[in-house]
Amino acid sequence: MFEIRPRDLIWLYIFLLYVPLCLLVYRRLSPSLSPTSKRLSIGMLVAQVLVIVLCLAIRPTSLFQEWLWKLGAEWNIPSALASAQLALVGVVALFTAWQARTIPAWQRLYFLGLGLVFLFLGLDEFFDFRTSIHNLRGHYMVVGAAMVVATVIVAVRSPRGSWIWQICLLLGLSIVAVGGLLFDVTSDFCGTIGFFRPSGGCLEPDYFEETLEILGVWLALIALLGQFSRIVPTPKPRVHLVLYVAPALWILLLARASPVPDIPYQKFGYGIQPALVRFESEEYLYGYHIEVDDEEIELQLYSYPWGSIDIGLGYSIHLVDQTSGGSVASRDNLLKRDRSFQLFGDNFVRVYAQEIEIEFPPEAPVNRALWVVLTLWRRQDDEYVRQEVLSSDLPLLGDNQVILGELVLPAHSPAAPTLPLAAFDSGVLLHAVRMPERAIAGETLEITFSWRSDESGDEDHVQFLHFGREKTSEWFVYDQQPLGPRLPTRLWYAGLADSEAWQVTLPADLPPGRYSVFTGLYRARDQERVPARQADGRPWLDARVPLGSITIE
Repeated sequence: MFEIRPRDLIWLYIFLLYVPLCLLVYRRLSPSLSPTSKRLSIGMLVAQVLVIVLCLAIRPTSLFQEWLWKLGAEWNIPSALASAQLALVGVVALFTAWQARTIPAWQRLYFLGLGLVFLFLGLDEFFDFRTSIHNLRGHYMVVGAAMVVATVIVAVRSPRGSWIWQICLLLGLSIVAVGGLLFDVTSDFCGTIGFFRPSGGCLEPDYFEETLEILGVWLALIALLGQFSRIVPTPKPRVHLVLYVAPALWILLLARASPVPDIPYQKFGYGIQPALVRFESEEYLYGYHIEVDDEEIELQLYSYPWGSIDIGLGYSIHLVDQTSGGSVASRDNLLKRDRSFQLFGDNFVRVYAQEIEIEFPPEAPVNRALWVVLTLWRRQDDEYVRQEVLSSDLPLLGDNQVILGELVLPAHSPAAPTLPLAAFDSGVLLHAVRMPERAIAGETLEITFSWRSDESGDEDHVQFLHFGREKTSEWFVYDQQPLGPRLPTRLWYAGLADSEAWQVTLPADLPPGRYSVFTGLYRARDQERVPARQADGRPWLDARVPLGSITIE
């Protein structure tokens, strides 16, 4: 058994199988190609092999260089050249449909369809639409099957001498399908391959997948060039010029449209919140996005495994009641490495996207502040060990829980029965107050406030309660959040209607007598009172709303 490094095994595959196969195919088919077609096909082959060799030979010294020359990545040099080859196939097909005058109209439509499909595949190779378009792979399978059926029909209706080009195209599509479907579901291989045993690491399937796809597309290019040479034997000189220039123009267009300059580090865009959270497993959280609707919450997490990729790592999302600390709903997932994005700037980072959805259970409490909490864990035997947070720019709930955000599940709100006692400038309305006429010093006084909100809250307000003794102007002050800690005003939503029963403990030495009672709101950040108005629009003096009087015994 021979010990061999994984990259050396890929070198053997390239030079003992890949390149000889390409040269054999070219030698067999080149006599039927026009001079322009020969130069285009051999030039594209040389460029692709050269890039593959560079990807194998270059030893990256930074994350940026690793991305720049990594086969299978998007928006980089290998993907740009592979995209240009796909686009060239599409351009040749479109020129065939345009220039051909001797074939039936339905065959010209066939070449037109091939051209449009390969142009889209060229865009997808560079921009990776598969990560944003749902079930695009399933659509690819349908389109691929349609291309195969159409090619077979064209072959049956064409002269036998041209069958070699349809066979070449079908062979190319088959190789692309093998590379795209088979190796996408294959993990890194660390075992023995024949007489060879990879050492010093595992064999990544990306190199085989990408080289197979490149080979399949190159065969499709030869097939379309062959049919172009047969159907349009003497094209105009400007057609030759366009075919030569097309790959370079395509790469320039990709560079111009590339999202690389538009995604600077720490400015994700698309509603993604930047973060920098480091766990003890050397997993980093770089960003997250939260969407909430009436039935569920959807999260996207963007993480990077700074250390080795640990397949035993997973994460949990809990909705935690801010008052009781109990979990209302939760979901667990293993960390995945099948979707990646590039973040550019001074600190280049390759991040992996994690997606998770949590449906709100029927018994989930409404009008209560909930934290969205992230926990990272590692599975060890039958236990799930939480990973400590080493550093974080997000608030923590303990040493292993990161607070990503907060939300509230709204309750059905009936229409307001009466005019409000007070309308505050923040869009909050005080509708009713229930207060006893008499109370005893040292005991607990219960006062119920009914609130509504016409606007969504964005900051914390505190409600004050002032008891002023009418004879001596002595004051007793009591402050708390209007609906208590269960629902801070920053989470109030338009249409909220709720009430809170305050339990106010009166001082035992509170002098007996008659007290005037006032209430109001002030901003927690600067202690400034929020202006309040009566139902008819007149302002309350000193932003204080009089509630009547109470006798303390």
